[in-house]
Amino acid sequence: MRKGNKGRTSAYLVVVAGLLAVVGSIGFARLGYSMILPGMKDGLRLTYTQMGLMASGNFIGYMIFAVLAGMLTSKYGPRIVITSSLLLAGVSMLLTGFARDFHQALILRSLTGIGSGGSNTPAIMMSAAWLSAGSRGLASGVITSGNGLGVIITGFLVPKLNEMFGADGWRYSWLALGVTTLLFTLFCGIAIKSAPAEKASTYKPAGIADWRSVGTSPLIWKMGLTYFTFGLSYVIYVTFFGAYLVKEAGLTVESAGTLWALVGGLSIASGPLWGHISDRIGRRYSLALVYFLQSFSFLLFTQRGGVFSLYTSVFLFGVTAWSIVSVLAAYCGDCFSPSLAFSALGFLTLFFGVGQALGPSIAGYIADLTGTFTSVFLLSSLIAALGGLLSIMMLRKT
Repeated sequence: MRKGNKGRTSAYLVVVAGLLAVVGSIGFARLGYSMILPGMKDGLRLTYTQMGLMASGNFIGYMIFAVLAGMLTSKYGPRIVITSSLLLAGVSMLLTGFARDFHQALILRSLTGIGSGGSNTPAIMMSAAWLSAGSRGLASGVITSGNGLGVIITGFLVPKLNEMFGADGWRYSWLALGVTTLLFTLFCGIAIKSAPAEKASTYKPAGIADWRSVGTSPLIWKMGLTYFTFGLSYVIYVTFFGAYLVKEAGLTVESAGTLWALVGGLSIASGPLWGHISDRIGRRYSLALVYFLQSFSFLLFTQRGGVFSLYTSVFLFGVTAWSIVSVLAAYCGDCFSPSLAFSALGFLTLFFGVGQALGPSIAGYIADLTGTFTSVFLLSSLIAALGGLLSIMMLRKT
């Protein structure tokens, strides 16, 4: 095989490794929580506020280590950081299946968040070191489609395990997801190699001064503000998706799981689709359009229009679900060197993580206070619309 073919084969393996890392770190570790949540609520006798706090603990862990992971990856490369972090996520998910009370579950969910942050951010940014700007958006989109694969798997797996094991179904769900993530860790350790030779001159370990240049860039703060609105708006929808459908809308767990799997199926194409669109029409306009579509999706979820409103909401969110992170990852690759792109996305994750950490706790408290999720999803709709406006007003054309 010629050197060029070897390089392409290695690049494809790295993209597959990134895809599996995202399936485990986000599709299972974070988004799987939405379907497992109703069973955990009953099994551990949780309030909505406690459910939100567990999600926030997960997101705080994610936020803290995603920032550190970006810097560590810039210095040591993605292989070490991704595999060690994914190992932590897999083990902590497995142990969550043995949790006996809220406090144990909170600690384990927080540890899972740390592992998720350490593996997800560098996995998405690997395309910056391996691929050209013309295909970077598409490649990062393929990697982020791992979110959708995780949603599909949990949408079908969790109801099936609930059917088989009854009240302990949620425990077996965490066990299954944890073991599978550990298998993904092994593949990532084998598949992720050094950047190709033609990129070696631009992929250099970053120093403290380089990291400071990222943090002091006005553009990164503008990007961060828009990313904050995504973290705050989408997390309300995905965290309480299953709980709302089962506890308030009156759907069965199986029906809610089918809708969740539909989100996953549609969302597989969201990253590649919008990454490719952003390669053609620009990152700024792509981000704005996605935000406005998601705002309408969240708004429809509050309506009492029956099946039509629910399916339209699911469709709009599904086709845009993971596109914002893929577009921003490509944007970081456009604006920063390959080595600093990891740090840039890691820095952005700080804003994203703050939004994620605040969202579930605020939403859970409002739901307990009002006895309904209507105002909660309305709030997420308004925040997403704000994100669209900020994208148009604050980001430069790319």
